[in-house]
Amino acid sequence: MVVEVDQSGRLEHLDTDTVIAFANGESGAVLIKVSVKRQIVQSLKRTIIPHDQLMPLLFAVVVSLLVKGLNRQMILEIDEEYTGKNKFIEQALIKMLGARWEGEVRFRLIGKESPAHKLAWEVHRSDLKKRGVRKLKLEEIMKYFVGK
Repeated sequence: MVVEVDQSGRLEHLDTDTVIAFANGESGAVLIKVSVKRQIVQSLKRTIIPHDQLMPLLFAVVVSLLVKGLNRQMILEIDEEYTGKNKFIEQALIKMLGARWEGEVRFRLIGKESPAHKLAWEVHRSDLKKRGVRKLKLEEIMKYFVGK
């Protein structure tokens, strides 16, 4: 099963919400509000995580939260968002999905016609409550960085 993943409203843009969506016949999305992103960035700046790895690592965390309940043998085709960081994102993602995950991670440019792109864009631009999009909480994300 191939699952496409795309983002609308980049994580590093602290003036807009971020939506990361998947699609493969089924679809789903998660939302990170601006206020949560700002709190995460403030907290992570004080860690030993290298600055150039903060956003790729945060991206991997959010993608793992998005696809965690899906088929463990899926092929994730992720839009290439962080040039030069694909291997780092892949390794982090595989660790977070756990030892039972048997899938594959691929990176490619997801076009505007992709169902994942369309969903992420729609959700980012619409009334989010109507779509039942899960809003990620600060604690849910930060547990990956503080080991709780």
